[in-house]
Amino acid sequence: MRQGGFTLLEMIVVLAILGLAAALVGPSMLRGIDSWRRQAAMDGLLDQLRALPGNARASGKPITLSTATLASTTPPLRIDGDWTLSVPEPWSVAANGVCQGGDVVVANAFGERTVRVAAPFCDPTVQP
Repeated sequence: MRQGGFTLLEMIVVLAILGLAAALVGPSMLRGIDSWRRQAAMDGLLDQLRALPGNARASGKPITLSTATLASTTPPLRIDGDWTLSVPEPWSVAANGVCQGGDVVVANAFGERTVRVAAPFCDPTVQP
């Protein structure tokens, strides 16, 4: 009497096909995840830039952005560890929330991008 089931050879063939599929899809998935992390970090920075006028109004003090203030113990902008921020020319947000506007350079191992912040509302745009 014969019982239903799979032979060892059939199981090995199925596992080999699944292994090949995983080997083809895996690297692109890892690149996709890394790309999503970079985009999330950039989105977080853009949100912080948009919030600068509200932060200045809430504290009642102007916020100055320069490379020195970004390196301080309480920087006005924060980003993940493998990124660096710099400001080519210092710019500020007045205590009433009016933004002078300027540039913020964001860099990591993949390159650098410039974020241009437009006056008077600190509207950021990423430069290509």
